[in-house]
Amino acid sequence: MLRRSLYGCALLLSAAAVPALGQEATTVGGYGELHYTNPTGRNTPAAINLRRFVIYLAHTFNDRLSFRSEVELEDAKVEGGSAGGEVALEQASLDYTLGSRVTLRTGLLLAPLGIINETHEPPTFNGVDRPAFDHDVIPTTWRELGIGITGTLPISEGLSYRVYLVNGLRADGFTGAEGIRGGRQEGREASFANPSLTGRLEWVRPGLRVGGSFWYGGTTAGDTLLGTGSFDAPLAVVSADARYEVRGLTVRGVITSASVGDAEQINTLYGTDVGSRISGAYIEGAYNLLYVLAPKSTQRLNAFARYEQYNTHAAVPTGTTRNDEFARRITTLGLAYKPTWNTVFKGDYEIRRTAAGTAEGEILRLGMGYQF
Repeated sequence: MLRRSLYGCALLLSAAAVPALGQEATTVGGYGELHYTNPTGRNTPAAINLRRFVIYLAHTFNDRLSFRSEVELEDAKVEGGSAGGEVALEQASLDYTLGSRVTLRTGLLLAPLGIINETHEPPTFNGVDRPAFDHDVIPTTWRELGIGITGTLPISEGLSYRVYLVNGLRADGFTGAEGIRGGRQEGREASFANPSLTGRLEWVRPGLRVGGSFWYGGTTAGDTLLGTGSFDAPLAVVSADARYEVRGLTVRGVITSASVGDAEQINTLYGTDVGSRISGAYIEGAYNLLYVLAPKSTQRLNAFARYEQYNTHAAVPTGTTRNDEFARRITTLGLAYKPTWNTVFKGDYEIRRTAAGTAEGEILRLGMGYQF
């Protein structure tokens, strides 16, 4: 009786996950992660934090129209008068399938740059925290309001594209330390004075995924002192990434360059120190030790190493002094144990160095994550 009952539940879940033609269905999911952080050689004590708790909600209206969204709570709670914590929409989009190769997408959209920004659930990457590169160079999680198309191309099997027209960033939020991160508008009363175009071309074959992406648009946000044209104070970002998996080995890497137009004027107007060029890359290799120790196991024990090198002051405009603390080199070594494909227990050790020889340190991290 129990076996029959479980089988019936499985059939119901399968039907909900893959609705019949024209049938409505709602999907609930989510992800979360817990971090223990212990900086060494500093006066900062160890800390433990429920870093993220995210609820995913999607609905299929019919065989053409579907909706998906994520609501995130950071740092366990938000309390008035206290620093930290955030409740925010990470994405909220409506897809309408126009044909077998074209889907119209609109809403709060994830910029399709790099690896982590679109796929950032904890079991999908090694390391307790996301790469620092995906904080300071590609400002994950990067999402803006707009409209676009996504689909596949007939040129080659596994070739897909995404192209979106979205609101631009705000130059008054740019800084030398975190680059363009503070310029994101994230769907909150966003100025559309500067439309931006972003897109991605991706090729997928068994064990291999290669992508190239871009962003281009103005950043004045309607500030006439910075410019009156739609593409004044332009920001241009280009990025390439690759992921490769064979047997127990996985390798991934990203390289990105961003050009901040009119950086000198931005710094003069807003009293900041943003670089005119931001660039960097990282490469990571991991090996599943259970591939050798327990070949029949569906679990994974990844030993990994990641090296990041980036500079948010790769070039600076006239009047801005280059800060060598912003030229960072980060090496991370660790283990990630996945008892199931969607749960993970992690530990790593990060070594951070800068060209200035200051703002350096080492950090021990432990964590767990899940998605469903």
